[in-house]
Amino acid sequence: MRKELIDGMVETALTGQSISNEQALQLESFSHEELDYLFIGTDRIRDQFKGENVKICSIVNAKSGRCVEDCSFCGQSSSFKTDAPEFELMSVEEMVTAAKEAEAFGANEFSIVASGTKMNDREELDRVKEAVRRIKAETNLETCCSLGLMELDHLKELKEAGLDRCHHNLETAASHFEKIVTTHTYEDEVNAVQNAQKAGLDVCVGGIFGMGETFAQRVELAIDIRDLETQSFPINFLKPLEGTALEDMALMELYEALRTIAMLRLVLPTIDLFVCGGREEVFNNHQEKIFAAGANGILGGNYLTTKGQDPKRDIKMIENLGLKPVYQSV
Repeated sequence: MRKELIDGMVETALTGQSISNEQALQLESFSHEELDYLFIGTDRIRDQFKGENVKICSIVNAKSGRCVEDCSFCGQSSSFKTDAPEFELMSVEEMVTAAKEAEAFGANEFSIVASGTKMNDREELDRVKEAVRRIKAETNLETCCSLGLMELDHLKELKEAGLDRCHHNLETAASHFEKIVTTHTYEDEVNAVQNAQKAGLDVCVGGIFGMGETFAQRVELAIDIRDLETQSFPINFLKPLEGTALEDMALMELYEALRTIAMLRLVLPTIDLFVCGGREEVFNNHQEKIFAAGANGILGGNYLTTKGQDPKRDIKMIENLGLKPVYQSV
């Protein structure tokens, strides 16, 4: 076992510094035994920078389907025939109600997600702004929106309405991007993130793993996001949806998924790592392992077009590990 190599990586990350690209690439060759040893270290890193708190985020699918983008994984793309729901933007009241329900089960952050390239319709934008204002006034939740390739001026309006954070995934590495999306570019994604930063918002930026990329491309994405200096990384694992271009992809194997989380914790030692889509399917009865691998947050409740597990089960799992859902810690 390469204990000295692993210990060196962990000690670097414990100082708050990222391991190098070359070191991150070495994780691909780690055996299960070496990964189990590494997880002792990534658990220390998580504990040092995040303590015993586990953040819980919740989302609402506020506008669904009929998207003109051709993202290969997405059931809401008009390029594919799926059973994903299709509906126009929810009312303000519906979004606020969803936020209050999320807070009731323990979420500390709530994100309004809308399909489409970007939200630039004035009536829709005003509706989301009003929902953000009311959520800030009527709950203790942090507010987040995922509205596509947003323009800077519109993001500034949302910030003024009380928005805390913008979520915008880069999806996959630049070198793999054209195999997943052809209707816009990787540079468009990066520009959307930078617009959110210019607007003064915290930014939640991650991707989806298990879409045919190499481990080196996972490292590539991690390094790019490190260099963007964002605050949160939502880790999604592909759940192949019937009718999409990736419907025949296999679920990522358990240890490969844990290897990916550990790599992200070593490259991004101080960031919030949330395990989101695919958690139930990839980790199944081993979901507690994500925290030793380095995660300090989860997406609770339902996803965009698929159901999540009972939030009470998530809370119980967290508490059984001696950790605390963040809403319990003041």
